[in-house]
Parts: sequence; C-alpha cells; structure tokens
Amino acid sequence: MRILSLTLENFGLYAGRQKIDVRTLKKGSFTKPIILIGGKNGSGKTSFLEAVRLALYGKLAIGPRLSQRSYNEYLESRIHTGIDQKSSCKSSIALEFEYAESGILHTYLVSRSWIVDSDAVNESLEVCKDGETFIAIPKEEWQSFLQELLPYGVSQLFFFDGEKITEIAEDADNGQHLSSAIRSLLGIDLVGRLRTDLGLYLAKHQRFDSGQSEDLEKIISEAERLRDELNEVNDQRADLLTKLDSQRRVAILAQQRFSAAGGDIAINRALLIGERDALLKERQELMSIFREGSSNLWVWFAAPKLKKSLIRALSEQQGVSEGESANRLLERFSDWLGSSDQETQQRWTAKHLSDLEKLTHLAGLNRVFDPGLAVFDAATNALSILRGTADQASVAKSFLQRFRHVDQRIATIDFALERIDETKSSFLLEELLSTEKACSQTQGELKILEERLKTLQYKISVVEREHERFLLAQVKLNLRTRQMNLAGRVAETLAKYEKVLITQKVRDLEFAFVDCFNRLIRKSEFVSSVRIDDTTFQVTLITESGTEIPRTTLSAGEKQVFAIAMLWALAKTSGRSFPIIVDTPLARLDSEHRTAIIERYFTEVSHQVIVLSTDTEIDGEMAQKLGPFVSKHLRLDYIPSERRTMVAQGYFTTTEKRVAIDALQ
Repeated sequence: MRILSLTLENFGLYAGRQKIDVRTLKKGSFTKPIILIGGKNGSGKTSFLEAVRLALYGKLAIGPRLSQRSYNEYLESRIHTGIDQKSSCKSSIALEFEYAESGILHTYLVSRSWIVDSDAVNESLEVCKDGETFIAIPKEEWQSFLQELLPYGVSQLFFFDGEKITEIAEDADNGQHLSSAIRSLLGIDLVGRLRTDLGLYLAKHQRFDSGQSEDLEKIISEAERLRDELNEVNDQRADLLTKLDSQRRVAILAQQRFSAAGGDIAINRALLIGERDALLKERQELMSIFREGSSNLWVWFAAPKLKKSLIRALSEQQGVSEGESANRLLERFSDWLGSSDQETQQRWTAKHLSDLEKLTHLAGLNRVFDPGLAVFDAATNALSILRGTADQASVAKSFLQRFRHVDQRIATIDFALERIDETKSSFLLEELLSTEKACSQTQGELKILEERLKTLQYKISVVEREHERFLLAQVKLNLRTRQMNLAGRVAETLAKYEKVLITQKVRDLEFAFVDCFNRLIRKSEFVSSVRIDDTTFQVTLITESGTEIPRTTLSAGEKQVFAIAMLWALAKTSGRSFPIIVDTPLARLDSEHRTAIIERYFTEVSHQVIVLSTDTEIDGEMAQKLGPFVSKHLRLDYIPSERRTMVAQGYFTTTEKRVAIDALQ
C-alpha cells in the first residue's frame, strides 16, 4: 500500500479544500521514502493523522465501543469554525492510495463526507477503484472491505503518534498495551471471541456443577455490567468535553464584552484618578513656573521677529554718538507723543514714565529724558540682555515638552474615565467570573470521570482474567455428548493454537526487537537478548553478561526508544507492507537518540514514511540529514488572524537551507 494524497475540506483547522500530495519520488532506481511535514503545536499535525484513520475506519477510528450519538457529535465538532465563530455545514476527507492485488497495482479513492442538517448529522462513504465507483461488492459492505485491506488492529502499528509511543514506554508493570498490540498484530482477538462464544455454548448445554455454573454466570454478568458502565462513563466524558469546549467559548466572549465595556479600565479606576490628581497638581506648578519665566525673558520667545528687530536697532545705536543718540531719541519720542491724539497722550501717565525710567536704568541709561544720557552704553547693555535669552532656550523647550505631555495624559485619563460604565462593567465582571467558575467545575467533574474510567478499566481486566480461568476449566470438564465433546475439543484446540501462535510470534518479536533496539540506542550492544513473557507480555532486557535490566530503570529517553523499537519490531513481525505515519515521535529524546531515529528508523522502517514533526523535534540540521531520503518537504502554517491552517511547500529552514534541501531532491 502507498498513500498518494489526502484531501481535506473544512476539516478541523483546514478551511476550504486543500489537497496534500504525499507521493514518494524516485531518484534513479532509489525511491525516497520520507514525506516530511512540519508544523508547530496546534497547527493541524494530529488532524492529518486523524483524517487518515477516519477515512479508512469511520466510527471505529474514534473508539471500538463509541455510540452513534457520540460519533455524530465528534463529526460535527470536526467541521471548521472560521474567525467569525461560524461553522460550515459540510466537511469531507478523501484518501487516495495504491494497493496491489494478485500482483496488479490498483488505485483507490476513499471519500467520507458529512453534512449537519438541523440537529442531524448525515454521513456518506464513497469508494472508487481505478477512477470508477467500486461495484465489486455492495455499498453497505464497503466499510468491511476497507477493514480487510488494512485491519484496524494492525493499523495501530503503522499509524501512531507520540501518545501511543508513551503508552508503550510507560507500560512497564502489566504489559497491557504491548499485549493489545501483539493480539491486534496476530488477530488473536478473533480467536478469543470464538472461545468466549464456545464457553457460553458449553455453559448453557453442559451439566456443570451448580456452583461453577453460577460463578461463571456472575462473572459474565459482572463483565457486561462493567462494560455498560464503562460505555456510559465514556459517553459522559464526551458530553463533558463538549460542554467544557462550549463553556470556554462563552468565557472568551464574556472577556471580550468585559474589555469592550471598559471593564479593565474600571478595575484600575482608583489608580487612574490618583494619577490624574497628581498630574493636575504638577500642571499647576508648571503654570507657576511659566508665569515667573514670562515676567522676565521668556516673553521674547513668543516674538522672535520683534526680538530680532530690536537687537538690530540697538546694534545700530552702538555706532551713533551719545549726544546725537539722546537728542534723536528725545526728538522721536517728542514728535510721536505730540502727533498722537489726546487719548494716547493721556495714557502716558507718571507711572508709565517711572516704568520707562526703570527700563532705561536696566539698559544702562541715567534717565530717558536726560539730555546727557549715554545712548551708546545703553544700547550695549540692552543687546547683552537680549542675547542672553539664548541660554534659557533649552530650559524653556524642556518645560514646553513636559507641559504638553502632562496636558495630553490628563486628556487621555479623562477620556478613559468617561468610557467607564460602572453598572455595566460590574454586571459583565460577574458574568465573566461566573463563566470561569463553570469551566472550573466542569474540569473538576472531568477529572473525577477520568479516575473512574481508570478504575473501571482495571476492574474489567480483572474480571476478564477470571473469565479466562473459567473458560480453561470448562475445556477440561467431561463432555456428555458428542456435540459437547466436539465443542470442548475445539475450545481446547483454540487455546493451544492461541498459545502456540503467541509463543511463535513472541519469539520472532524478541529477535526483531533486539536488532531494532540496538540500532536505535546510543549505547552500543546495550542489549544482547530480550525475554517477553507469553502470558503477561512483560519485557525483560538482558545484557551480554546475562544481567537483567528492568524497564523501570531505563531513562525517559531510553523508554521512548524502547517503544519505537517495539513498534518497528511489531511491524517487521507482521510481514505486511504498509506506509508509516508517525506524529511528533521525538519530543522526549536527546540529540543522539533523535539522530539515531532519524538516520536509521525513518529511512528503513517502510517504503513510505510520513513524519509529522515540530521545528524543535527535527530542526534544520536534522532535516538536511534526512534530505537524501525525503521526497517532499511540506509545512503546516497556522494563521491566527484567520483561524485556519494552510499547507505550504518547504520545511522550517532558512531560504538558503531550503534551497540546499530542494537540491538534494
């Protein structure tokens, strides 16, 4: 199987219709197996993997026991929501892939779409083979056909994310996740269901000891009750997740309304009023400084042309004799005052003449009307005073800037205070606190349900083990009739077959795992062999000297390598040729382990490897190392202002590095 493209329409963060081409390319006789897709957290990498699973398996991709109602809610939640908070009523995904049958390569196109009409969700599935609608089997059997092409259990070994790796890495105590992976790989779950059905058949028709029969019925009843309770809790959890998502959107809107109504300002109202009072006091002090400066020399800054003319006139007076200056000044003043009207003459009082005398004294004159005044000295002194105003120009400029800043800040605070609607802000604050409280309560309820789920899952595993013991006991009972004897023999044969099959595959898995693990771990020949228990599936690592290494002693990075090596070994043991899709696999690995995974795992694990990575997992240097094996470099760019993700060419590198990578293709 080889995936050719994935087309998303209004799915998750992908707005509109976007086609992602993931065909592998050849360079000579060598096929480059890797499609490197970069995306930062929250950009839609998980949605890519989720879409592939959903296209192939529908409801089964979300969970084996998911109710139709929960599935419909899930489909509706995956429809893209735009920046205006409005969702489209339709979404679709289409997966195009090649699959060889009897040595002939065929192209399949699986399209799954759904439309929300009122409260109903209508889903449709279309399967095309070689460009035409697939008619070899009835339409209602298409889903079963797809599961036969790539069994759901086996797909978990080829399509996985960092969470799957972590589950296997941390599953050191009971081996449940590894057991599930091996059973899915071998299809043993079908054998187990058949044995259970035979056990029920024997329980109904065989003359059991009354105590054994009652105990078996209790176990079966308890198992059914626990599964029903588990399904109910899962439904409640899904409802709470939907409720929490809705509450968070309401809280965001409440925060926006609170801010728009000036709520943030209202909270700081007292601080703003205090700042305003301080600024008003400072402005009064600045006005006092201005009045003091204006009574001296600052007035000349307001009339620069007049100041310039006066300086020029006084400069001219410096070249005139004392007698001529005095006489000329007296004559001009006398002529001007004599030609003035009576009202003007009356305005020149004794007080004015006294002030004029003070000015002439400041300028160095004895008296304005004294015929013997020294005009030359007066002009020189006046020029010195006027030219001295330049020393205070920078002081006046700084004062003006500060005064303008204070005045503008007072105006800004006044405008902000006018916006405050305390009644409305108080109401919106209560609304915001209420929504946040509702979110916290829902999160608390969700946490309680999570703990309840874990408890139920543990109880179910205990009951199933007890059930297994009873089924084995049934096989050993004497059968009274030929049919009962045959059923018992079949059940016993199935048990032996299951045991032999598991033992054989586990031995193959042990051999494959040692090779894969040592290729990825940075410690050379760290493990010489491994022992996997056929019953509990607990794994024990063994060194060359025979020392056992408990998995609990491995570092976090080594556990991650262990999980990746186990998935690689399981894929090898399956004997199937499927693409690998892995989402964010390197988050907890150091640089050496990352290099080993990149150079040895990605390049060898399959004929097609689609890697969904962040820019910190596979950086520019590592992307260059992968270059010779990469058919395409793609990038998922999330646009916050539009709340959507766009698929772009290239990876998280500079232009120069990107050119170098493209050259390697």
